[in-house]
Amino acid sequence: MWNRWLESADLDWRNCSPTNVEQFVAQLSHDGVGAHTVARKISCLATLYKWGMRNNVVQEDRFYQIEKPKRPRRMPVWLEVEEQAELMRATRNYDDIPENVFGRSREFSIGVRQRYELLFELFQKSGLRISEALGLKVQHIRVVDGVAKHVRVIGKGNKERQVPLPESFGRVLALSLVGKNSEDYVFAKKTGGKPPGSHAARAYLKKLLEKTNIEKKITPHKLRHTYATRLLENGNAQLVDIQALLGHESIATTQIYTHAGQERLSKLVADI
Repeated sequence: MWNRWLESADLDWRNCSPTNVEQFVAQLSHDGVGAHTVARKISCLATLYKWGMRNNVVQEDRFYQIEKPKRPRRMPVWLEVEEQAELMRATRNYDDIPENVFGRSREFSIGVRQRYELLFELFQKSGLRISEALGLKVQHIRVVDGVAKHVRVIGKGNKERQVPLPESFGRVLALSLVGKNSEDYVFAKKTGGKPPGSHAARAYLKKLLEKTNIEKKITPHKLRHTYATRLLENGNAQLVDIQALLGHESIATTQIYTHAGQERLSKLVADI
């Protein structure tokens, strides 16, 4: 796009002016290119000019001081309580599993479904990122008297955090660990094996959603949003609590969930 614009303006990227750059950015906005995309293109071109300066191709980074358009805050997508229940019903309905799938028995396919059922419920009960959940090993889960109390994860920036679990789900998770070794992956595809990849988990969730009436585009990360939303709706969690549970480095990232708090307040005054 940058090259096409330069050609149309009969300019060379090596000696164009800051004014030319501003005209290019203005043209992008005029053509309806979104703020996120414009900001990304500016960052990419700034990287190009830094390379050019290091290699004596250009004398100045023309994009360094260009003001990026403000990106609109994206509202998170989450499941309502009723939609969560609908997803779980679809997950636990084994009637749609045939006797034979690509040479695999129905019993094997039910085992796969149950593994994903546990994984998708974990997202909604802990808010873990998909990489964190699939990377869990038995030794990362503290079990006391048959109840998984919390999971220990290493999140972004190599930061460790402990996430407590609801008791009812903790019992289910602890039961799934029986007979496994401490080094085993919780969601291993077979004993002593590796867990499925994130792409496979997303694809399986998409397949389950097709069996429901849920029209939202739901991903494992949206189930993480659902967890944070439920916490705020309960009325006792503060943003700093949710920041710690989700492993956000900045409270600003957590503030996207304030929609839930505002919705709860609206309900409180609805009948006044």
